[in-house]
Amino acid sequence: MFKLTIVTPERRLLINQEVEEVTVPGFKGELNILSGHAPLITTLGTGVMKWKLKDSELFNKAVISWGYCQVSPEGVNILAGLVELPEEIELAATQEYLSSSEKKVLNTDVSEVEWIELQKEWARARSKIDLMETHLKR
Repeated sequence: MFKLTIVTPERRLLINQEVEEVTVPGFKGELNILSGHAPLITTLGTGVMKWKLKDSELFNKAVISWGYCQVSPEGVNILAGLVELPEEIELAATQEYLSSSEKKVLNTDVSEVEWIELQKEWARARSKIDLMETHLKR
C-alpha cells in the first residue's frame, strides 16, 4: 500500500488516498507503479491513468493531459494540467469534435504551432474515447 495524490490547477481529485497500484501515461511510455517502486520524477503525457484503491478489485480511470509524476517512499504525487473522470466526458461530443476537426485540417492550411496544438487536442480526445469505450463495457 502507498498513498496517491492527484491535483490540477483547478482541483484536488485525490489527497493521500491509499492505493495498491497506479499506471500513468509517461512521456515516453506507460509507467506502472507498485508499492516499493524506486523514487523518480517524470513528465507525463496525455492518456489514461489508472489506479486501484486499497481492497478494491476495480481500477479507477481518468484522462490526464500533461503533468508530472513524483514517486517517493511515501507515495505518488500527480500534478496534471487536466484530469477528466469518465462521468465528466461526453463521448458523442468528443467523437464529433475529433471527426470535424480532422476533416477541417484537411481543407485548411495550419501553422506548425497550430498543428502541434491540434495533435495535443486530438491525443486528449482519443484518450477520452478509449476511456469511455472501456468504461461503458464494464
